[in-house]
Amino acid sequence: MADQELKKAQVLFKRRKFSLVISLLEPRVIDYRDSFEFFYILGVSCLYMGDTGAAKDYLHRCETIEGLNVSLLVAQAAMYLRRGDTNQAVETYLTILEYEPRNRIANKAMTFIRTKGDIATISQWVSNGRIKRFYPDPGFYFPIMPIAAVVLFSVVVFLSVILIKNIADKRVAKRISLSGRNIGNLELSYDEKRNPVDLQSGIVYNTILTSDQITEAYDKAKDFFLAHRDNEAQVEINRILNSNASNTIRERARTLMDYMDEPSFENLKTNYTFEEVNADPLLYQDCWVIWSGRVTNVRSDESFYECDLLVGYDDWKRLEGIVSLSMQQPVSIDEERPVQVLAKIEVRDKKILLTGKSYYQPISSANQ
Repeated sequence: MADQELKKAQVLFKRRKFSLVISLLEPRVIDYRDSFEFFYILGVSCLYMGDTGAAKDYLHRCETIEGLNVSLLVAQAAMYLRRGDTNQAVETYLTILEYEPRNRIANKAMTFIRTKGDIATISQWVSNGRIKRFYPDPGFYFPIMPIAAVVLFSVVVFLSVILIKNIADKRVAKRISLSGRNIGNLELSYDEKRNPVDLQSGIVYNTILTSDQITEAYDKAKDFFLAHRDNEAQVEINRILNSNASNTIRERARTLMDYMDEPSFENLKTNYTFEEVNADPLLYQDCWVIWSGRVTNVRSDESFYECDLLVGYDDWKRLEGIVSLSMQQPVSIDEERPVQVLAKIEVRDKKILLTGKSYYQPISSANQ
């Protein structure tokens, strides 16, 4: 019976049903007192649910049982990072990279600490849940029957797309299959629909939404995601993450972000203006934009490129705003000519920052 309960907890863990994992396992702490797997699953579930005190205790028990373990180190490093102890976090991530140089979470976290690891940003990421991207990955659950159903459904969808719409975007079909297999059922459960609001006291939210507004925002995010309209989906996800939505709905919404594609100049479907973004920056966090303007105050060498983008000033007539722009790779942008930049929005201390993916400059310009 005990083994069956642990197996059930493992399935719930992989399906990200963290509150159910905690309810199932906490009464059995004595029975599993020597099980690393038990305390690891329980500790990480508590971490995802925001109960860092319990998470610390359970993960410490893991360390007592097994000693050094990379998965455990990832969880402990996330705990340090969450509370702003970047020195201890870096030390732990370096230990992880000694054993697994290509560990995805450790590398991402080190980049975050190096580029954005100030206390204000960490606090903001804890508040909106983005810090969870550095938590251990629970993995995925692949039940046999649902997979068969998804495969059959994917085949039907694929054939329908071929017959009905020759120019249909194949990534949409891929995304539908991916959603069914890896994310699980995208629909909110009965309990989630009944209790969409986080009832914890003492937490300050950027936006207070009603129950109907929360479920409506999630449904929109899901529909936009499946239609491959990622920018519009991201806006609804941000609406949820910055609100009083429950942890389970936040987690569902955040998971969609892991499967979004980086756009190009050719396929960005919804382009938000500087005026729209500046009116409510947090609503557009992680959205992609194509903005025109000119660059100034360039800082660059062979390893990086940073500048200020004078948005809307490409024709020398109207300056919409000034934003800091950093490119993902070293580039050479002519300061004397207008430029278009494809970039991802980040918000730090209420300021709009851009991380550029690519840019375009005309060979000549009549407005030069």
